[in-house]
Amino acid sequence: MIIPWHLINSKKASEKDWEQFRGDLSDTQIRILELLSVDIYLSAAKMAKQLGIAGRNVEANIKKLKEKGILIRHGSPKNGYWEIKYDKKSWD
Repeated sequence: MIIPWHLINSKKASEKDWEQFRGDLSDTQIRILELLSVDIYLSAAKMAKQLGIAGRNVEANIKKLKEKGILIRHGSPKNGYWEIKYDKKSWD
């Protein structure tokens, strides 16, 4: 089952799904997803500046989100965009 991030972010997904999804992520990862839900074209450097943390920290958290199948990068680093997915199967 894939639920788009904007539905999770607006809590239209069930509370159980939201809590399970939220429980698997750090506060920094949630903040990254919140930024990307507003602007899918943000770079790691711009996210770091907005979050007030080191760029390396953002990159490490992006890597974890990619490994979990939540975050996908399309296109080049300079001209690409991010896709946020919620895939319950990845928890099994």
